[in-house]
Amino acid sequence: MILHVACLPFPSHQGTQAAVDAMLRAWSTSAHPAHLLTYAHGAYALDAPYEVHRTPDFPKVRSLRSGPSWGKVALDARFVASIRALARRLRPKAIVAHHIEAALTSIVANVAPVYYLAHTSLSHELPVYFPRLPRSAVNAIGRAAEHWVCARAARVAAVAPSLASLLQGAHYVPVPWPASVARVPKDAARAALDLPADARICLYAGNLDRYQGWEHLLDALAKLRRVEGKARLLVATESDTGAAQRAASVRGVANALDFRGLSSERLRMCVHGAADLAWVPRRTEGGLPIKMLDAFSRRVPVVAMERASAALPIADSCAVVPNDDSEAIALEAVRLLRDPEAANRLVERASTYLASHHSAPAYVEAMQEWLGAAAATPTGARRHAPHPRAAPGLQAR
Repeated sequence: MILHVACLPFPSHQGTQAAVDAMLRAWSTSAHPAHLLTYAHGAYALDAPYEVHRTPDFPKVRSLRSGPSWGKVALDARFVASIRALARRLRPKAIVAHHIEAALTSIVANVAPVYYLAHTSLSHELPVYFPRLPRSAVNAIGRAAEHWVCARAARVAAVAPSLASLLQGAHYVPVPWPASVARVPKDAARAALDLPADARICLYAGNLDRYQGWEHLLDALAKLRRVEGKARLLVATESDTGAAQRAASVRGVANALDFRGLSSERLRMCVHGAADLAWVPRRTEGGLPIKMLDAFSRRVPVVAMERASAALPIADSCAVVPNDDSEAIALEAVRLLRDPEAANRLVERASTYLASHHSAPAYVEAMQEWLGAAAATPTGARRHAPHPRAAPGLQAR
């Protein structure tokens, strides 16, 4: 039995949590039971085909935000004892630790071989949370932590090829994702969200943390509106929108910005149904933007920065533009808005890409190759049936 460990609130409307849920759903359809240890709190109730174990609800931290905090340090300190207690009961062959906090606590717990599955590069992402500190110093701290974990883990894997390269040859494990999901027709979606029926709507669906680089989208919107006067940016998020509203006012595009939530699958269906295309920026290297896979799945053409492509083979599945280039983002939006056939070709290729590269069998095969003997199925083990309610990744994130 493999125990998955993730030091984060779960579930929540965020990419890493959505990826973990999709992985556990896919793993639960194999011949292995799926177990996950996580924080005591989450954003909503989850009907999952795998067992979720939680740490004691103390200290009572309720933040859902990504990034470091003293509250999370306190929760992670308690995680060591929780891992040891759960391991005594479950006796796992190995621990799959999602992200570096889980790897650190699992290695300290010292109860089973730890397989570190990286979801982002700490050395690249950590500096954006401490913009007032010297970047080189913060980067060095993140790099030292990653080196310590990688040196002590049984094996290391990553959810994106670019991240696997940054971690010096780590194994690549694709995040499973459905090739296609139900959509809400554009007119109905815009009516439900109270958006103009004749607008040209670009979608950003994700959190507003600094590592996302969402500011470039406001610059792109200003440029886009010079040639497409009805262009609007729909920001679908559960984050505090204050900073984005202020930044939009400075750029003179506040009246072309719409904010909506992502607190349910219905809302997610509507914001994607209302969009003409999706913008996927990225300030830091290494991570995998789940919002990109989600837009592929929901048949929305995507314009993504090169960093956001994560070195995936998606050149024919979305429009990839240079990093931090708002002019290129706007120009690709103009091209796709004015050439529906080109946009439809991207949509079709994106669905094909997901079906071939991010299927549940592809994920399970990659995991089994990575885990080796630790993933061996006991003789006579009963195969778990797929969960009847939801395909991988369809919970709001």
